[in-house]
Amino acid sequence: MGDNLWFEERVSTVRQAVFEDAVRGAQSPDDLKRRHTDYWNEFVKVDEGVAHTFLQSLEPADLGDLHETQKIVRVERLDRPLGKAALSFDRLKRAVERNETEIIDGFLRTWHNSNIRDWRPAFAAFKDELSDTLLDHNWPESIRNRLGLAHFDCTSGPIPIALMEYSIDEVRKAANAQAGCCAVAAPTALDSMPWPFFFPAPRDLTCGRTMSLIAVDHERELLAEILHFRITYRREHISRLGEIRNPPEAFDIADLRNRHLLAVQLASDRDVFGAEIE
Repeated sequence: MGDNLWFEERVSTVRQAVFEDAVRGAQSPDDLKRRHTDYWNEFVKVDEGVAHTFLQSLEPADLGDLHETQKIVRVERLDRPLGKAALSFDRLKRAVERNETEIIDGFLRTWHNSNIRDWRPAFAAFKDELSDTLLDHNWPESIRNRLGLAHFDCTSGPIPIALMEYSIDEVRKAANAQAGCCAVAAPTALDSMPWPFFFPAPRDLTCGRTMSLIAVDHERELLAEILHFRITYRREHISRLGEIRNPPEAFDIADLRNRHLLAVQLASDRDVFGAEIE
């Protein structure tokens, strides 16, 4: 987690100064971790408005040149919103299959109007890069592994998920409603809590790169990762529903990070980026 701060190259000088002021005085690695978490809770996981991730005044890692028709996808965990709506996963799935608009729209309204969906940046990927994974009969677990969603570990049972799909244009329209805000950015180490399954990408690579939970074939598996401004989901954004039923295969986090480091070094042609965990 400390390496992520050390390797990070996309954070602007002005935002780095704000972060360093927030964590100033940290006395130990654990203290730095706590202060980093506090910064994230206050300035990134915001209840409304614009996270530091997208503030133009902080010179964000803006990816504004993406084509407006580009399709992006995001995995959403549904157990909490389903509980809030007093709706079972099977009933929601049946409603989607039958296009029962009243049930679907009611669920989405409850989800949006509760305190479950805040305004933190949304991690997402490009749909076309996941086309092979979405053909897998066990796509929920395959996509969990490729996107590095280690917290979807099934320790409390199966996890219902939705794959949401929408366009860059929809994200831009949502962001344009806020002053001084960019719509899509490359993820940085400051845009999540301290988290060993995040790995900053070299500035030479467009976007971020997800760290897979399984051994991968270097560049072929390096999925682009972006952060985008929050949108209000509509019925047509629900691409498919599924359940993650099994934890990922056992792995060693140091090995995963070292493999990913090699992959981004090869992709960026920078063998001096980062450092291995010994």
